[in-house]
Amino acid sequence: MKNVHSVSTDNADVRKKVSLRSQAVAGLGSLRVLDLFAGNNVLWSHFDCERYYGVEAIKGKGRNLHADNVRVIDSLDLSGFNVIDLDSYGVPANAVDKIFKNKSLQAGTIIIYTCISSGMCRMSKAIIREFGLNSIYNKSKVLVNALAHDLFYGLLYNRGVRRVYKYTERTTFIKDYGYFVVGGDV
Repeated sequence: MKNVHSVSTDNADVRKKVSLRSQAVAGLGSLRVLDLFAGNNVLWSHFDCERYYGVEAIKGKGRNLHADNVRVIDSLDLSGFNVIDLDSYGVPANAVDKIFKNKSLQAGTIIIYTCISSGMCRMSKAIIREFGLNSIYNKSKVLVNALAHDLFYGLLYNRGVRRVYKYTERTTFIKDYGYFVVGGDV
């Protein structure tokens, strides 16, 4: 029997996620999407994309490049995309950190994310490194994990993000769904 708190469901509410993406890309003439947690390619199948490139860590899911979703970022030319989708199961701080370190990232790129946490989730290495939390994290993981969302938004702020559009759902987990524009004040 699986622990109900550890079951991951792909696209639990497709309608809300598609609506968020529609809002995020409303001002774009064409869509060139890098979907880093592509799953079965459900969300972007609702859009007319000029270019769609899916990456998925789980082999056999969708029509995607099978690779580590975060490690592959270093080798990608992000300049060909105007949308990057990070619909992950956790806090996507490691992916955000790599994206901002990739020199080909363009101002104006829309980044859509899902940020899910609970006190029992593991904190991302990017956040621990960014805020110098290694020592305290080793002593009290649950206390630091409770701040996962605040630390994620702190990481975005440190990367120049000043405005984020999001909505939050609270169940067993805290789930934020949102987007922001790289180098923009949208």
